[in-house]
Amino acid sequence: MSRKGRIIVTGFVGLYPHGAGGVAWDYLQYLLGFLKLGWDAIYVEDTRSWPIFQHGEVSCSKNVAYLAATMEHFGVPDRWAYRDESSGHWFGLSKSAVLEFCHSADIFLNLSCSTALRDEYATIPVRALVDTDPMFTQVQALDRRALAAEWCSMPELIKNHTHRFTIGTSVGSEPCHVPTLGLTWHHTHQPIVMDLWTPSDPPSEATSYYSTVMNWSVFDKLEFDGRQWGQKDVEFMRLLNLPRRVPEVPLAIAVGQLGDPAFPADTIRSAGWKLFDCGSCAPNAARYQDFIAASRGEFSVAKETYVDANTGWFSYRSACYLAAGRPVIAQDTNWSREIPNGRGLLAFDDEESAAEALRRVERDPKSHARAAREIAEECFESSHVLAGMLRVMENET
Repeated sequence: MSRKGRIIVTGFVGLYPHGAGGVAWDYLQYLLGFLKLGWDAIYVEDTRSWPIFQHGEVSCSKNVAYLAATMEHFGVPDRWAYRDESSGHWFGLSKSAVLEFCHSADIFLNLSCSTALRDEYATIPVRALVDTDPMFTQVQALDRRALAAEWCSMPELIKNHTHRFTIGTSVGSEPCHVPTLGLTWHHTHQPIVMDLWTPSDPPSEATSYYSTVMNWSVFDKLEFDGRQWGQKDVEFMRLLNLPRRVPEVPLAIAVGQLGDPAFPADTIRSAGWKLFDCGSCAPNAARYQDFIAASRGEFSVAKETYVDANTGWFSYRSACYLAAGRPVIAQDTNWSREIPNGRGLLAFDDEESAAEALRRVERDPKSHARAAREIAEECFESSHVLAGMLRVMENET
């Protein structure tokens, strides 16, 4: 949009107050990116989810403290609001301040289907949904899946937005299997505020690894089109023996939510992987960024669903590695059709191609590091990405 106005950005930052520093970067680079463009932007967390990630108490105190510290870290201590579902109380900006902002807001940006369209949000002229979980979002809609606390169904939520975006860059085209629900899904990338990421040469010490931060298996498998669609655990186990194939390349994973089945830590260590705990290496935004900077690069699998459905999904985390000048070796979900592949960012499909990609980067790490930063600037720079989203909103409003 040519006119800069007011925008509300939503997300799940406060819901995960421990070991989820990457989540903060995922959502808040939208807020920071719009501020950089000159928009009056605030972050509102109103997920209608109880603080279920606490232990022994139903209290949002740790959630609010974590969110407040995170916003302070990013230099926006007065641009956030958190509504506690268990008490109905607002923290950060007051309820009246949020309502006043809504009355004059131009855009409501609903990231990851995080927020119900209460009356005050539903009256904002442009309501844009950003699907960050392609295939899962759409299949839940086909199942008429209820969202947190059954505050609405997924199809109802999707329908009540004026625009729909997805980071699945193959959605709506062959050979992608994601059902479109008869709707137009505009493709977008993750916005990265490049000023916040200082590139440097990758470390070469034996104690530095090709790393990633990941969940193991958070949700049950999807049931769709006569088959099951799974999580990262499935794809990782296909690559379990990769360290034995490239023993000269140190590989590590930092694991968060483990889910079910149980995480096979002993099996993974025995195969040659170094294991880190997300709560120790990425408890907040600053430590997450430090973890990336201390890595040689990223090696990462994708969820089985993203791969088998040819979604074109690409990770927010991988975009951050690129911005830090860290080469990325990432499992192909059909993203290589849209994003440069072969230098700085390398796609793989199986253990053999993964091993070859790692060897290629190790032969010339500094050159791949420079290429990684260039890809981040070309494809993920926040001003470019968000301006593209705004043009779609303006043309269809």
